[in-house]
Amino acid sequence: MQTRLRIHLEERTYMLAAITHDLQTPMTRQRLRLEQIRDEALRNQLLADHADMQDLIRDGLELARLSGDNEPVVELDIDSLLQTLADDAVSAGGEVAISGQSGLVVKTRPHALKRCLANLLDNAMKYGERAEVCAIATDNVVIKVLDRGPGIPENELKAVLEPFYRLERSRSRKTGGTGLGLTIAKTMAERSNAELCVRNRDGGGLSAEIHFEVLA
Repeated sequence: MQTRLRIHLEERTYMLAAITHDLQTPMTRQRLRLEQIRDEALRNQLLADHADMQDLIRDGLELARLSGDNEPVVELDIDSLLQTLADDAVSAGGEVAISGQSGLVVKTRPHALKRCLANLLDNAMKYGERAEVCAIATDNVVIKVLDRGPGIPENELKAVLEPFYRLERSRSRKTGGTGLGLTIAKTMAERSNAELCVRNRDGGGLSAEIHFEVLA
């Protein structure tokens, strides 16, 4: 039963990846044709719709690719990773602060963890304008991405991790996104041998937390 289920999931993943990949060529042709429309208002509206579709295709393809990733597990220095991500964000015009040096090492898939954290940082800067990251160890190693944005209603904290769930009910993905950002982060966290959870902070804002087991 487990083997059949695994094969079925692999087939569905392959189909999703193939469909989203093949859609990219006609989408490119479509954009070139849309740019030739003379009515400026209509052209801009159609190009905006086209950009929304491209975002969905890109995120869907990425989600499909994640399912088949076989990146090896290695020991990773958390402080170095967080500093690299913060430097990248600042170079791109964002604001990210790191709270102290943890000295922690985890066994993980580096690319998967980096992608997870990048998504969380993007969310924090989008909704809270700036982000703060820290790593601590008690019974577990925990990396936290913190912001002072509007937070998430308590009854939706689990739902936001599911595919295509959008807190923003407007039709504009500039404010609501595709609904895959946190799903991708959750998938990446699981591939990093960790678990992602989100919770509201005292005083406002959100804490997105990646929980690892401490190395022996």
